[in-house]
Amino acid sequence: MKHRLPVLALVPVLAALLGLGATAAPAPAAKPAKKQKTMVFEACRHGCHYRTIQKAVDAAGGYAYKNKKAKVKVAIRPGKYVEGVVIDGTERKKRFDGMTIEGTKQDRKRTILEGKNAKGELGAAQNGIEAISVDGLVLKNMWARNFQSNGFFIHASNEEGQHCDGYTMNNLLASGNRSYGLFAKNCYGGKMINSAGYRQGDSAFYVGETPCDNKKWNVYSGEACQKKPKWTLLKNDESYENVLGYSGTNSKYVRIIENAFFNNGAGIVPNTLDSEGYEPNGWNVIERNDVFWNNYNYFLAGSAFHTVSEGLGELSGQTVNYPTGVGIILYGSDHNVVRGNHVFGNYKWGIASFSGPGETFVANEGNEAKNVNNEIVENTMGREGADPNGEYDIWNDDTGGGNCWGANSSNATFAPGNGKVPLSQIYPVCPQPEIAYAAAKSINLTPGLQIASLSETGNPTTILGYAGTSPPQNQQCTWVRRVTPHPAFQKFKPVEVTPRPGEVTC
Repeated sequence: MKHRLPVLALVPVLAALLGLGATAAPAPAAKPAKKQKTMVFEACRHGCHYRTIQKAVDAAGGYAYKNKKAKVKVAIRPGKYVEGVVIDGTERKKRFDGMTIEGTKQDRKRTILEGKNAKGELGAAQNGIEAISVDGLVLKNMWARNFQSNGFFIHASNEEGQHCDGYTMNNLLASGNRSYGLFAKNCYGGKMINSAGYRQGDSAFYVGETPCDNKKWNVYSGEACQKKPKWTLLKNDESYENVLGYSGTNSKYVRIIENAFFNNGAGIVPNTLDSEGYEPNGWNVIERNDVFWNNYNYFLAGSAFHTVSEGLGELSGQTVNYPTGVGIILYGSDHNVVRGNHVFGNYKWGIASFSGPGETFVANEGNEAKNVNNEIVENTMGREGADPNGEYDIWNDDTGGGNCWGANSSNATFAPGNGKVPLSQIYPVCPQPEIAYAAAKSINLTPGLQIASLSETGNPTTILGYAGTSPPQNQQCTWVRRVTPHPAFQKFKPVEVTPRPGEVTC
């Protein structure tokens, strides 16, 4: 008698014979990740839970601390807020990293932070918004005006654990602030875009003290400040009627691209000073900007604003100030690229480059303000003759080394000095071999451009003599107005200050 398999036992056998291997049950489809919800904290003058921006910010920071994965936004309805806002990333039981603070209307003039009569913890409010040690902060659609110090200020100290990384300032306006408009200090990378600033006592846009990987970094070490640089971007900004359009004390890895700097005392000024850490400024790119009509003499009594600075220091008993009437200034710069800009209508110089002497004259302790290894190329000067720069399109003091010039306007003019050094040596063509920082000199008497002689420091044809002009409003005595009035340019209009009788003594 033959044994028969049960019917169920025959199923896999038949399937195998037919080549129909058993099919595994389909895995359940993965659910789409939930979009992270943003918790909104609304501030307005009437009808909102939060009547001040500060209270909304504090509430959002407290919520984000308790809900570690939460994204938070402070939405500010139109109105005027007479307050200064402080966002302190070191505060306990608060988390501000990644926070967005924005006006609810695209028109930035609808949401105003007003500094006049605004109170802070220790008296007058110093800043419209101050963020201390916060990463990824986003500020949008606001106007900060009339503050004792700055409009929008993001920074970190060098203390252990403090940080500032990846901020965004977008569609902001700053005006009438005593120091700076948009100000970032000691931060790793960020953005200042689609924004504007006017009538600041220093600059409308400022990036300073770019930190290095090693807090003890020194330019003489030969090492990179940041091995994998985090860049800062300035793009589509307008800066006008300020002491400086852009100032970058010891700034590094900054791209200044496609902006307009006009009607300032000077336009774009990366610089090296002892007042901040990580000297010098360098490794910046200044490209495709319009830099024009920077002839605002803010030293005159009729100026709508006045400099917050009491000068850059003293040299042989003279107070040295920033030069006025200049489009782009490289002061003590290292590896900066100035390329493809339109520079015109500046009454002193279009583009100037020079060192701060740290040898015979100690204008810079440590001798770290040397102008080395910069490229000034492909710039269009003076609108090809339609609106020339004043004395010269291009001016260099022949210090430092490794700098080069090339493919600028064919009719560009170059400051020759006293004739003892040929132009080809003062303005060598690109490319040039790099010079080691230690080998570069920060003072050069031979061409008579930086200084005439050790005994003659007040000659206004030299950079140190011009910057040391006394009284400082007399800098304009050597301005050259080649075209009066300036030809029209887009929507812009030139703005200058008229001296009162006897105020300028040439």
